[in-house]
Amino acid sequence: MNKFLDFFSKKVNLKLIIFSVVFSVYFLFSLLMVTPGVGLESSRFINSIEKQISKVMPKGVYVVDGTDPTYDVVMESVIKKSYSADAISTLNSYEDSNYKTKKQEYQDFANRWYENKWSEVKTNKQDVDLYELGLDLIEFDKAVSTEFLSYGFVHAGIQWMFNSNGLNEIFSKDIRNDLLRNQTIINQELYDSKLNASESGISGIEVYDSLGTLLINNKVWYLNKQIESLKSGLNTFGHSIFKDKSLNASNMPKTSVTADELYTPHFTETLDNLRAGVILFFIFLIVVLPSYTYILTMLIINKKKGNR
Repeated sequence: MNKFLDFFSKKVNLKLIIFSVVFSVYFLFSLLMVTPGVGLESSRFINSIEKQISKVMPKGVYVVDGTDPTYDVVMESVIKKSYSADAISTLNSYEDSNYKTKKQEYQDFANRWYENKWSEVKTNKQDVDLYELGLDLIEFDKAVSTEFLSYGFVHAGIQWMFNSNGLNEIFSKDIRNDLLRNQTIINQELYDSKLNASESGISGIEVYDSLGTLLINNKVWYLNKQIESLKSGLNTFGHSIFKDKSLNASNMPKTSVTADELYTPHFTETLDNLRAGVILFFIFLIVVLPSYTYILTMLIINKKKGNR
């Protein structure tokens, strides 16, 4: 017992510094491991999508003319179905036993999102810059992920950790399997051949079957489908729906997107780091913090007694 008490009465200043440094390093290390999470990888992937959108449909280039006679049809078919096709194409119709139910849920969610975003624009027959549509589709994707998949897929690790059911999801085998599938890339032609959808045109895109979210494959397909829609818009019922009538297929800024142009996320590796960080963080809260508080208190008491 005396040896234990002697520990706090000798070299007090040095021990205060050492324990404070060790405590701070441990805290910062555990915090850094839990802060980014899967959301950081998603953010990097989203940034690469946004970069491609700016190339495929640059701001101010493909602007749907609000005075065009086909405006209402374009809004209710092409633009509205852009949301549902985006969401439904991420469902695996070949393996998911609840595909029909999920498809309807995704359809309803997409329709509500479209109405909230574009109903007033449509009513007022305002011009629509497809670049803005592209950016809104990114926000829509985030909302779909949060609503139907997991909050943690598009949020910081520390937010996920303290979100409702967050810890269960972080250590869930199913979540890890979903992330593994999301980061997997297969041959694009094979993926496209399994994605049964309508042709791009004035009727909009309908998705009938899909392998679902092999994330990069899915977004490559979708971006290329949007390029086809742009081409269709250049000749709808014999005229262009865009304000700039000089646009044509030969002067399109970009005619295709490939997998190597998108960021390849490392979801499972990031999740494993997050799991380790969560464990370290709770060890910090349960063991390290109380121990440090006790040691700090004892050292300060002895320092006040004149021990240095």
